[in-house]
Amino acid sequence: MNDNNEDYVLSTAASPQSEFSGTETVGIIQPFPTNSPIRVIGYYSEFYDKFIIRKSQLSKLTHAIVACVTMNSEGELHFKNDIAQREFLSTINKSKRMENKLRVMISIGGHDNSEHFSSAMESSRNKFVDSIVSFIAEHQIDGVNIFWEAPAQSKFRYSEFLATLSDKLSEQGRTDDKQYVISIVAPRPGIDNWESGFDLDGIIDHVDFINVISMDYYAPWPNEWGKPVGPSAALYSGGAPRKQYNVDYTMRYYIEETRQPGKFNLVIPFYVRLWKNVGEKLKESEVYRDVELKDGKVEGVPYMDRWTAEHEGWKLTPASWDEKTKTSYTYNPEAKTFLTFEDARSLAEKMQYVNEKNLGGVWIWSVHTDDDDNTLLNLLLS
Repeated sequence: MNDNNEDYVLSTAASPQSEFSGTETVGIIQPFPTNSPIRVIGYYSEFYDKFIIRKSQLSKLTHAIVACVTMNSEGELHFKNDIAQREFLSTINKSKRMENKLRVMISIGGHDNSEHFSSAMESSRNKFVDSIVSFIAEHQIDGVNIFWEAPAQSKFRYSEFLATLSDKLSEQGRTDDKQYVISIVAPRPGIDNWESGFDLDGIIDHVDFINVISMDYYAPWPNEWGKPVGPSAALYSGGAPRKQYNVDYTMRYYIEETRQPGKFNLVIPFYVRLWKNVGEKLKESEVYRDVELKDGKVEGVPYMDRWTAEHEGWKLTPASWDEKTKTSYTYNPEAKTFLTFEDARSLAEKMQYVNEKNLGGVWIWSVHTDDDDNTLLNLLLS
């Protein structure tokens, strides 16, 4: 396995700050020096009629991870649907005509297809590995992302599976004269205790990089976790009593556990998050607010793409800024609505953090939730 990329870096004109302070300077994107690689990974997670993976997006990425397949209990892989297959094959064709050495990968698992991991790794590990290797070789792509947030009792079987997968892909790579990529997704620590299911010492040398879910700390879920209101991906300061609900806590956990910050990618959520029936602010700051339940549930939209936000009239500008969390938001007290999202200012803070912590890069969840002009993607790299 090997993952050397040359792309872009975001630099800022700010002077050095302490770990828990920030700068108001918005960064300037510049070409990378050859000794300072960073990953800009685009994750594509949904497939519906209006969803098209565009060349204008792919040209700005180092990796495109396409969640186009499902697995069964035997470890066999199949396309999710005809649209997923179409867009995946289109992505491969587009990548062959591009100059940025884009690496195309599939993602297996996720929130809606992780139920078979345990059985596949216990009784059908070799078959599962062979299915992955065969799919990669058949479609001439560059690797695989394993999206399993909670291995739990399968902790050591998971690390053994990744070791086997690494060996088999290295063997296939020698045949194909190609270096394949393996990545995994890792959860937020200190919340659901899912991190205890990861044998990081047994995993770290068998993967090229790890995409950390450093987001979804607050969301309008239709249950007790849907309140209070808060930023989806606060850089610092999670708010009492959820002090660990922030990007810095999450990333420092993995850095301190492995001492290999370059293996880890911080997530950039491109979606917009909406709460309704929002009330008074809590003691922490303007971004933490009470919310009124309707029929015992929070009302809102956890994942809204930018096109929908624009066409439904949700205003993201002018945005308010919370210095403590380094997040942007809009709050309408008359309509009792609150939106949290990324913009130029919050992106600059996160990219500065990536540079300061020597992280491997960023992964975007998910590219298709940007607007038709690729506004956020262009802010990262134009």
